[in-house]
Amino acid sequence: MTEPSNTAPNRGGKPFQKGDPRINRKGRPKSFDALRELAQAIAHEEVKGKDGTPVVVDGYKITVAQAMLRKWAGSSDPRLQMAFIEIAFGKVPQAVQVTGKDGGALEIRTIEIVKDYGAS
Repeated sequence: MTEPSNTAPNRGGKPFQKGDPRINRKGRPKSFDALRELAQAIAHEEVKGKDGTPVVVDGYKITVAQAMLRKWAGSSDPRLQMAFIEIAFGKVPQAVQVTGKDGGALEIRTIEIVKDYGAS
């Protein structure tokens, strides 16, 4: 039995047409900085509705970043709520305390390794 091909019609999508905005002409980002730049460019794009018109909230066209933050703020997922709060107000400080066993002093042990290459 032959496997179905991986072309768009077989996956339920539609094939690319000339000028299709889904085509990534710049290719894969070559570094993390390039990836960050691409992500920031996408975050600044206006959100479009299903009919292609800009999404408007309180009389303003919203960007992808604004839409994500609004979704996170209203989410029932506590991880998304925490991510929203951390972006808005900064991370909650976490105390770091280093102690030994049962809160006592740390015991530091060092080991000296001596190699004997043998006397000639």
